[in-house]
Amino acid sequence: MFKLLKEEIKEALKEIGFQNPTPVQELTIPYALKGKDCLIQAKTGTGKTGAFGLPILNNIKRGEKALILAPTRELAIQIRDNLRDFARKLNLRIFAFYGGTKVAKDLETLKKPIDVIVGTPGRIRDLIERGALETSGIKYFVLDEVDLMLDMNFKEDIDFIHSKLAEDIQVFFVSATFPEEVRKLSENYTRNPQYIKAPSKEVEPKIEEKILRVYSVREKLELLQELLRELKDKKVIIFVNRKKDTRLLEDVLRKEGFEARALFGDLPQRRREYILKQFRRGQIKILVATDVAARGLDIQEVEAVVNFHLPEDPKVYLHRIGRTGRMGKRGKAFNFVAPGEKKSLDRIKRLRRKREDNKNV
Repeated sequence: MFKLLKEEIKEALKEIGFQNPTPVQELTIPYALKGKDCLIQAKTGTGKTGAFGLPILNNIKRGEKALILAPTRELAIQIRDNLRDFARKLNLRIFAFYGGTKVAKDLETLKKPIDVIVGTPGRIRDLIERGALETSGIKYFVLDEVDLMLDMNFKEDIDFIHSKLAEDIQVFFVSATFPEEVRKLSENYTRNPQYIKAPSKEVEPKIEEKILRVYSVREKLELLQELLRELKDKKVIIFVNRKKDTRLLEDVLRKEGFEARALFGDLPQRRREYILKQFRRGQIKILVATDVAARGLDIQEVEAVVNFHLPEDPKVYLHRIGRTGRMGKRGKAFNFVAPGEKKSLDRIKRLRRKREDNKNV
C-alpha cells in the first residue's frame, strides 16, 4: 500500500528501511487515504502508528493540523519520533506535549504553526484552556490506545478536547481491545467508520514463558545474574513491584558489572527520556522497571522480560511479558516464583486458562 503514498514519503520509508507494509497498514491505508473514519483494533508492535500516521502525512494540506492523543508521555514521544521519520522529506512541524515538562516551553513552541500535535490528554486540555492551542484548523483526530486512556481515567479530558473540534474531521480510533466503553465512545466520535482488525498472527506475540522456582531473595539475585550472563548483549527488562526495588536492584547489578538502569514513575522526565533513548539504541541493555514506568513503552527487539517479582494482578503480567516477542519475533519471559508468590502464579494460570477457553468457543 506504500505505492499509494506521495513520492516524498516513499523515499523516506526507503531510507529508514520500511520495505513492505504490515498487515494493519495494508488494511487501513486505502480507507484512510479516502478520508474515512477508522476503528483500528491492533496492539502495540503491529505498525499501527504507520497505519494512521502515513495517510495523515500524505493528505494534510497547508493550514490543516492533526491532533494525536496518547495515554503516556513515552508513547507520545515515540509517535512523534516515528512521524518525524516518515515526514523527513516533507516540510512539516511535528511536536509532542506531555506532563512532567515546563508549560512555558510548550507555550513558546505553540507560538509558531504546528502541523502535527501529539500529546497526552491532560496536557493537551491544559494548552487548549490556556488559549495556546488553537483547534479550528484540526482536520485529523487520532486516539491511540483508547482502552488504556479510559483505564487511566482520561475520558473527561478526551470529551473536552473533542468538544472543541469541528464536525467535519477524520477520526482514527486505535485500541488493542474494543470493550463496551470504547465502542460507545467511538459511536459518539465517528461517522460510518471502517472497522479494521490486525490479523491474529500479527497481534499474538511469540513468547516462551519459563517458571523458575526460588526460595530466597539471595537465590533470586544469584539466578538473575546467571540469567543475564546467558543473555549477554541482549535487551532485557526486569520488572519489580515497588519503586524502591528498582534502585536496589540497579545498585546490585551495577556492582556486579551489569550496565543496568532503574526506571520508575517519579524519575525526572529528562532523565526518563535519556534512559529510554539509551535503551532503544542499545547503549544500555538492562532496564529495571516498575509497571507505572513501563506503561505504553514500545521498544523493539527486547529479547527477554524477567519478572523478579510476580504482580498480584494477572492482567499486569500479560502487559509485562507483552514487552517482548514483538513484530513476529520470538521473546522470552522468565518468572521468578518464591513460596509467597504461589497465589499470584495461580491467578496467572487461571487467567491463561480462561483466555484459552474463550479462544476455543
